[in-house]
Amino acid sequence: MSIVVRSARPDEVEQSRRLRLEMLAGSPDSFNERLDDLERWPTSRWASRLTSSLAPDSTLLVAEVGGVWIGQAAGRLYAHYDPFRAYVLAVYVAPAHRGTGIAAALVSGIADWATRQGTDRLWLDVHEDAGPARALY
Repeated sequence: MSIVVRSARPDEVEQSRRLRLEMLAGSPDSFNERLDDLERWPTSRWASRLTSSLAPDSTLLVAEVGGVWIGQAAGRLYAHYDPFRAYVLAVYVAPAHRGTGIAAALVSGIADWATRQGTDRLWLDVHEDAGPARALY
């Protein structure tokens, strides 16, 4: 099966939830949330989170195989900086698919999105203990 990288859709709440919980279970030090907190979220909160990721100042790209999300990367504009900044956020690829270029394709997609927003620079923050993420960037 081929891997498809595309924008997430508002009706994909369950896919978003499943991948985020997988992200936190596998890389608890890489993201600013705790798995046990998010496991208790109701569906409405997951829907709100996804809607926020698809707002005009944001994007959420996913990599999928056969309709199953295997990776993601988010982008968000922060207008309180002058000039504004485009951040790449929450990059994740499932372990079985790492080293295949998916993360690079996702980040490239975020860079293309940022260019369309009017900036030629991406910003990101990486936790000092997130070795795989630091190696990628």
